[in-house]
Amino acid sequence: MLFLARFILKGQSQAALVAASMAILGLVFPPAVWLSAAVIVLVTLVKGPQSGLITTALSVAGAAIFSFLIFAAPQVAVIFVLLAWLPAWIAASLLQRTVSLAISLQVLTALALLAVLIVYATVPDFGELWREPLDVMVQQLAEQSEDISLQELKQAEDWIIGFLPGLFASSILFGTMLSLFLARWWQAVFYNPGGFAEEFQALNLGKISAVIALLILLLAMFSGSMEMMSLLAVSSVLYGVQALSILHAVINIRKINAVWLFVLYMLMFFIPHMLLLLILLSFADPWINIRQRISTVT
Repeated sequence: MLFLARFILKGQSQAALVAASMAILGLVFPPAVWLSAAVIVLVTLVKGPQSGLITTALSVAGAAIFSFLIFAAPQVAVIFVLLAWLPAWIAASLLQRTVSLAISLQVLTALALLAVLIVYATVPDFGELWREPLDVMVQQLAEQSEDISLQELKQAEDWIIGFLPGLFASSILFGTMLSLFLARWWQAVFYNPGGFAEEFQALNLGKISAVIALLILLLAMFSGSMEMMSLLAVSSVLYGVQALSILHAVINIRKINAVWLFVLYMLMFFIPHMLLLLILLSFADPWINIRQRISTVT
């Protein structure tokens, strides 16, 4: 995808064209939305927050035109700005100014946590907006399955509806982080080869963030509150990234064949508990310094 990055860096109009077209493609193929956000991040990292904001504005105009011509719904562009491009621009601006991946991710996560609390406080019935399509899915599953009753499916549906703010916030956070990482890698390839790998593997979120995340975990466990469960989902995204950072660092420090990294990713995909274990381990990293301990083992 380096040819795409080169095209993006040629100018703001080229960047806006890619961002807008990828955003519209995202309506059919959702991952393309985060590729469009990576465009905003790359321009912001290389040319500064002001250029990134101008590119975002041009992208909005382009997305509005495309969405009007194709779907007769220009408001789609506004949704992209709020949910994908704006968080990406904020994260990129922070990273460009602080040169700290940890600070950028922490602020991004804090905004996601705040968004969850605001949604629960101001729109308590947020999940009910999706009740009708979920009812259809539940009814179809009940008709197709003999092992799960309609009542059990309804209970699961109620839980999902209550959890939707956390699900949406954690999904957007994860996507924004992917956009940030992709654009940071593009930038490193052109201006600092190998720099992103070093930066990612050295990611350290610090003790204060770990304490806050652990408090959220304990409150979610003992309160059973849906709000706390949603906050836990958001903080788990941040510490999932920290866990992967540690994993990549250990593989690199111990000079282990990269094939094992692929194997571990597959294991985490099929055995989610393994990722949960790594996340818990990442909570303790600020105190035990796993990377240093591994590097000192002969």
